[in-house]
Formats: sequence, structure tokens, C-alpha cells
Amino acid sequence: MTLDELIEAVQEVIQDSVFTEAKITTMLNRGLKVVAKGVLLPDKYQLTPPLPDLYSVDTVDTALNVGVCDLPLDYQRDLVQVVNESYDDIPIVPSFRKFLKQNPKQDAGSVRICSPHGKTLLYRDIPSTAETLTVHYYQTPTLMEDGDDEPTGIPEHLQYQILVGFACSYIFNLIEDGMEGQKLNTMEWRKQYYQGLAELEIELGFDALADQYEDLTERID
Repeated sequence: MTLDELIEAVQEVIQDSVFTEAKITTMLNRGLKVVAKGVLLPDKYQLTPPLPDLYSVDTVDTALNVGVCDLPLDYQRDLVQVVNESYDDIPIVPSFRKFLKQNPKQDAGSVRICSPHGKTLLYRDIPSTAETLTVHYYQTPTLMEDGDDEPTGIPEHLQYQILVGFACSYIFNLIEDGMEGQKLNTMEWRKQYYQGLAELEIELGFDALADQYEDLTERID
């Protein structure tokens, strides 16, 4: 669906001119960012998986005499792989607290282990000259601006449920604020949104990512 089609779909449901195309676009893009970042579904203990179309590869350079450097500007989640200049895999510790506990000293040497923390990459050891590392990760989505733009990464058959569901539930929550009783429209569109996310989780799967993290953790224990 294009941005124009998504806006029209929301307008058909809301039927309220207060919510302009600009406001609805903001809601739709907010939904896209939230889904790309990962959503904790009800009764689940893990985030929805990353969107495959947002997979990216870039390089970072280690900083001199410091065990941390910036990840790419568009880095968002799930550092999948880090490779050095010799094409060797650098083990990744998902928990930076565990990383610091296991690697308290900043010894000199080539990078042998790393951990993502926010928009930065922590690593040990610390090279005396800058090393270039290739990083595999999932990037932030490109936001929709023009009418023919489409939401990056979300399968077409789920775009209505997820994005229109997100925008409508958010808007109806504002409209129904202060009303007595249950917010029926809010609940209905929130249900649509979560159903779409549940289908997305099934379609994309989580097992491969979970197995990968488990394998990496075992390698550094």
C-alpha cells in the first residue's frame, strides 16, 4: 500500500477532519518505526523479529586507545555478525553487562570479542592502530513522505492490519479519552494491530535469530 492509500484507509475509519493527512502520516510513520524496532506482544517474552528488508551491512573503525566506537548512524537493532579485516567472526555478547563482567581489562591487541550497547560497539582487546570491522545489522526504516511511498519491510498483505490498525487505535484513544465505559473503537483497532503483528511473527519466524544468539552466547561462556 502507498502512503496515500494508507491515509485514505485511516480517514475512512476515523471520519474526523481534525486529523489531517499530515497528522495521519505522522501516526503511520510512528507505527512503522515501532514495528521495525520490535514489539512485545501480549503474553510473549520476546520482541517481534526484525524486518528482513531492513538488513544492512556497513563498516566501522575502532577508536585509538578506547574500547568503544560508534555503530552506523542507521543502526537500529540486532547486531547479527561482526567480521574483522581477516574475515574472521568476532563473537558478540548480547548483554553488555555480561561483556563488561567477563572482560574488565582493556588490554592492547586485535579485537577478539564485542558487544552492542545503544548506538555504540564495545570491544576487547584494543588495537594500537585502527581496525575496520564489518557489521551486519538491521537499520532504521525510511519514513514515508511522498504519496507513492510504501512502508519498508512490512509485507503488503499485513500493512493494513498493522499500520492502519496502529494509527486508528492511537487516534481513537484520543477521541474516546474521557468517555465512560470501554473504549470500544480503540480496543477493536488495537486488536487488529496485534493480530497483524502475530501474523508477522509467524511469517518471519523467530527461531533462527534465537538459535543464533544462543550459539553466540555459548561460544563466549
